Amino acid sequence: MDTAPEPTPTDHAESIVNALGDGAYVLDADRNRVFVNDRLREVTGFDEAVLHAKHPERLVEEGYWSAEAGERYRATVERVLAGETEDARVHVTTTLSDGSDVTTETRLTPIERDGAVVGLVGVIRDVTDRVERERDLERLNDRLERLAGFLSHDLRNPLSVAQGYLRLVRETGETDRLDPAEEALSRIEALIDDALVMVRDPEVIDIGAEPVDLGDLAADCWSSGDFGEPPADADLVVDDPGPVRADRDLLRRALGNLIGNALDHAGEAPTVRVGLGDRGVYVADDGPGVPAADRDAVAEFGVSNGGGTGIGLAIVERVAAAHGWTVDLGESPSGGFEVTLVGAERST
Repeated sequence: MDTAPEPTPTDHAESIVNALGDGAYVLDADRNRVFVNDRLREVTGFDEAVLHAKHPERLVEEGYWSAEAGERYRATVERVLAGETEDARVHVTTTLSDGSDVTTETRLTPIERDGAVVGLVGVIRDVTDRVERERDLERLNDRLERLAGFLSHDLRNPLSVAQGYLRLVRETGETDRLDPAEEALSRIEALIDDALVMVRDPEVIDIGAEPVDLGDLAADCWSSGDFGEPPADADLVVDDPGPVRADRDLLRRALGNLIGNALDHAGEAPTVRVGLGDRGVYVADDGPGVPAADRDAVAEFGVSNGGGTGIGLAIVERVAAAHGWTVDLGESPSGGFEVTLVGAERST
């Protein structure tokens, strides 16, 4: 009488995998997927030829995994199959059949028979949301650390100026010395405004869009002193003074920072041009410009090439993102530096 074959260790594993609510599979000792559960089929949308092929080579070949992810996964599996670890986890980003990306954590557990590893079980969990939260937290911590450094360093100078002049007033009674103290306090207020824009996510910044006269706003930034005092021989040219639909206060911070940046770096007797072109609002100067290879770096928070606040163009990018615009760094027609708030439109 024929007897049923004795169940193998992988048979037992398949029964367990099939009952799991998470996507799961069984690999043999040669890294072939010999079994996948319905949940894995449902989530990935991959066909059977891909699901049961050698792992991870086929996934990399089909473009579902990057070569780096495949190599990292393969190395981890090899350690489990070699008996070097009883349990391992690996994170990879997978492009699903519908084109979307998910980040998963796969727990790899060896299957043993007579003391030898004959395969493994992989249980997959979608950790996309968790990974994104961790990345958001890292970005926030990074911003807060750099912001703390910016505030402690750049607020110290105007604060010391204000305190110094107040001491002189107390000692001498000369109230005209309050003027520079007031200017220093105004500078502190402007720095705090910049800091508030920097620390908030663009998605939660309240935008009060209205028609804003670009010429009037540029003139205000130029003459206010909030963004640096223009040299006597510097010129501001507004190519198009028409209205732009934007949040006035936020656009003023962006425009003022760009004008101040031009004054800091454009050299002697600079001409700063502000206008509204086909792509958006631009600020251009006739200075030495920034090499193309260095433009990404100058937009980083804390980068300053001339002793400025160190915020660089990062605040401009924040303001742009809050409006749904983007920032383009390029070369001005005169060979200097030009920054465009792409997407800013004329108000009708």
